[in-house]
Amino acid sequence: MIRALLHSADRFVESGGGWEILALDGILLIPLVFAGFFFPVPFLIGTVILAVLAAGTFGVVRLMHWHHHPHTPGIT
Repeated sequence: MIRALLHSADRFVESGGGWEILALDGILLIPLVFAGFFFPVPFLIGTVILAVLAAGTFGVVRLMHWHHHPHTPGIT
């Protein structure tokens, strides 16, 4: 019976992995690339803002971890 259940599950499980999702993400990045060509200054400003926000978020997470675990020898 278990063998029959596993055999029927093959119809619902794809063996392609996450490559399809990665390809869809690539398709979604195409408009951003075109925005970089047609609106370079706002695109650059947006990229810098995103980079600063990402670095700030990473820094806050590291500081919170260091604050909750003071026995670690510092932020590395």
